[in-house]
Amino acid sequence: MAKKENFQEQEQNLENFQNALSSTESFIEKNQKLLSIILGVIIVVIAAWLLIQNLYIEPREQEAAEMLSKGQELFAAENYEVALNGDSVDFDGLLYINENYGLTKSGKLAAAYIGLSYYKLGDYDSALEYLKDYSGKDAVLKYTVAGTIGDCYVQKGDAKSAINYFLDAAKADNMLIQPVYKVKAGLAYESLGEYDKALKLYNEVKADASASQRGIPEVDDIDKYITSATLKNGK
Repeated sequence: MAKKENFQEQEQNLENFQNALSSTESFIEKNQKLLSIILGVIIVVIAAWLLIQNLYIEPREQEAAEMLSKGQELFAAENYEVALNGDSVDFDGLLYINENYGLTKSGKLAAAYIGLSYYKLGDYDSALEYLKDYSGKDAVLKYTVAGTIGDCYVQKGDAKSAINYFLDAAKADNMLIQPVYKVKAGLAYESLGEYDKALKLYNEVKADASASQRGIPEVDDIDKYITSATLKNGK
């Protein structure tokens, strides 16, 4: 009896499959013209993108990369105004690169350096605008941008918003960076009176401390942070 039921079930499944196949074939037959148009559009879009990529974006990528290199040099030399606006001689500035080469990797990368430059100049609103616009995958810039966004919010008196960015930056796969941003997040928590959360982060820094982290103020002075937060907490 069980075998008969199993056979009947298999026959039903086969019939369902055949019906579905038949429906699909019928749909294709009825909509062959529409499907051909859709396929043609897809092919045209792909071809157009490849054309733009090869004839427009890639050549401009090289131009943007060369200009960005100069901007990075100026940024490293702490010449932030010139890095942003150019020198009126042979460098047009990071703002120009970002505006005119925005589709290129270098154009997008320029946004990060623009944001960092504005932060250094104390223009926190402009810094946030460009830092939040950066979406690159460079590991170092990723946590630097997140941490600087946090710093901007602290400067604007918005510790609550800063905390999430500090914690995001603390996820960096870099043992020299993690404690710095954990302590920054802890100090932000303290400013909000949330001492338990601050202590949790400080204790994590202490527990994870290693010889390679010696010389990092946030690690060397972690006991001071813990003592201060404990006294403020009153527990």
